Amino acid sequence: MESKQELLEMINKFKGERNEYLSLLFKHVPDVVIKAINYKKVAKDKYILQAETPCDMVYIILSGKVIGVDQQREGHPFYFMDFTHMYVIGDFEVFAGMKEYCASIKTAEKCEFLAIPSYYYLQWVEQDKNALLLRLQNITAILTAEKKNERTYIFMNCKERLIAYLIQSYESRVDYNSKIYKITKTQVEIADRIGFNYRSVQRCIASLEKDNLIFIENGKITISEEQYRKLKGDK
Repeated sequence: MESKQELLEMINKFKGERNEYLSLLFKHVPDVVIKAINYKKVAKDKYILQAETPCDMVYIILSGKVIGVDQQREGHPFYFMDFTHMYVIGDFEVFAGMKEYCASIKTAEKCEFLAIPSYYYLQWVEQDKNALLLRLQNITAILTAEKKNERTYIFMNCKERLIAYLIQSYESRVDYNSKIYKITKTQVEIADRIGFNYRSVQRCIASLEKDNLIFIENGKITISEEQYRKLKGDK
């Protein structure tokens, strides 16, 4: 990256809460860090970080979504962190003084990132109280929400987890102008996501379809705005 102006112009291409947060985060970023930043486009299903590899980079998520991958069950994603409002990845280990990443993260869709060498990132936040406070607030808020959700989630049955997943998927859709949302994941992938076996998930999907709470088109789940509201329990 050549200048702070170029950096802020790039961030301003992405509107909403993400833009506001990153603009504040980079408000006092020093030139030496800006020069070390690289812009990257990454295709879907590509690793950004891999567990037990050197934590030499920190990534700022400009666009797209990322997921955690359980290294013990390769290819079966689990959500150990809610990345919806987590715009920086790879700095947990940096703050903890670890030499290697403790988790693997891959793209769930096409993503755009800013990559910062860990050395420069740590040097920056050590000197920039504004950036450090923003990161600590963000990390604390996410971890607190995750712990609360985990306690609730662990006691849910298959159907309750499936409904929670469908609601979350609908709310995270990119095209807000469309009132119809199609989930692109297969039923096997959904089963992996919510932690139940495929047959149980298949039965729950059939039950929701029978109750007209979802549609099935070419084997994929489709949700209308009306169905979304019913899944949420809105009257």
